[in-house]
Amino acid sequence: MGMKVVVFDVEHGASAFIRTPTNYGVLIDCGCTGKFSPALYLVEKELPTIVPWSGHSLTKLIVTHPHDDHIGDVETVKEKCPPALLLRQKYDWEEVKTAEADYDHLDLYRDWQNTYNAVPVAWPEWGMTIESFMLSPEEAKAIDESKFINNSSIVTVATFKGTQFQEKFVFGGDMETAGWEALLKQPRFREAVKGAYFYITSHHGHESGFSEALYAAMGKPILNIVSIHNYDDHIDDRYCQEAYALGKTFPDGSTRRMMTTRKDGTITISVNDEGKYWLSTQCLIDNKPEKVANDLSWVFEAMKSRR
Repeated sequence: MGMKVVVFDVEHGASAFIRTPTNYGVLIDCGCTGKFSPALYLVEKELPTIVPWSGHSLTKLIVTHPHDDHIGDVETVKEKCPPALLLRQKYDWEEVKTAEADYDHLDLYRDWQNTYNAVPVAWPEWGMTIESFMLSPEEAKAIDESKFINNSSIVTVATFKGTQFQEKFVFGGDMETAGWEALLKQPRFREAVKGAYFYITSHHGHESGFSEALYAAMGKPILNIVSIHNYDDHIDDRYCQEAYALGKTFPDGSTRRMMTTRKDGTITISVNDEGKYWLSTQCLIDNKPEKVANDLSWVFEAMKSRR
């Protein structure tokens, strides 16, 4: 059995779902919009066919950092699909409030995440590798105290190995340039990101999250996936340049090196054991059950050699 990654369109936010080869579910961040809840979508479309673990349909939630655009759906997660496992940083919450004044969900998130204090006695067999890397809040403060929440983001590397290939996804949270440089001092992290196929870019594609050093370690991914508009003043156009992505030629003849959930919609990448992957987009503007028109889907062969 293969694996699937769904990168949701939650406007200027973040939420992504991994269905592992052993049919467990991992959610990375829980951003949402006023009309669309990824958690409700998962409850309706994905979790009914997921293998429960420890009595929970959602096996794990990874909160990269507690900015509101990454935790806006926390109440729905708490009520509809609480995870068996929660990975997050622990902060001095008054410091977080002082650093960022614009919070609607922080108190709810703070109290809820504090209920996850037991040490797991067993771990799921993912059928793939899911590794997370981070700087502590103290390490991030030493780099730049004004950016310590972004630079203490949890970065996740998900790797699925097939018969003659491996598909690797890197989820960057809101890590900024100086944070990447510090994280890349960890040998295990440099090894983990090497050969990434798909990079879900840090800080939504803002130039503040771009790192030449990360690409030197990672190599060229096939695609960079961002979540801000092409015309946003802060987007880094290097994400769509040949020097930073191999790109893919689509059936209409266009070559894409960057996709954006703002324009392309929710992006799903499914991979089978032979290395063929399906890339599809959907316009999921609300949680109504009817199918939304204008969905697109493409099939590609994974490349054995990318660089």
